[in-house]
Amino acid sequence: MVPRTENVRLDILDVAYRRFADFGFKKVTIDEIAAELGISKKTVYKFFSSKEELLREVVLLRMKLLLEAFEKIQSMKESSVDKIQAISEIVGTHINEQWQRILTEVRLNAPNLFREIDAIIQKQLALGWQKLFVEGQKGGWIRKDIDPVVFTTAYIGVVRELMKTDFLSKHALTESEVPKQVFRMFTEGVLTEKGRKR
Repeated sequence: MVPRTENVRLDILDVAYRRFADFGFKKVTIDEIAAELGISKKTVYKFFSSKEELLREVVLLRMKLLLEAFEKIQSMKESSVDKIQAISEIVGTHINEQWQRILTEVRLNAPNLFREIDAIIQKQLALGWQKLFVEGQKGGWIRKDIDPVVFTTAYIGVVRELMKTDFLSKHALTESEVPKQVFRMFTEGVLTEKGRKR
């Protein structure tokens, strides 16, 4: 059982994540976070010394969850292609529009933290995905004339753009559907067998 104090800390992080994404870091106050949880401002400061520290912990917790999901997939005994597909599916869960708004807030209000997070994304996620891609090329599952960096960068860029709420709502898509469809387009193409034989 999780100790009560840890529950309060996680509740604070959860509310802060949502409020920072919805209203922006500068507009959200510690009073509002505390009020939503029905706790005192003093209780929030018991766990976090400042709003900046709270933002940092919000981001680091989300990165930790993403990295844990990524590492779990990397340790699977599946083929590299299955692992790449599994990673593409967690993208919708973790790199959604709310997360992108948080990253924008971090970039604007905590540039050092943004550089730290960007380095983690590049080093552990992008490079890890590229490594799986190369393993797939060596195993004969993935074409060798496709550059792993280009594939990874293009895939992540397209998914980021399509995960925006206005696109999702206009096209009745969910955050989990978009990465799967993009992955299929990238790996299987859009042409049918008939289209490829024309």
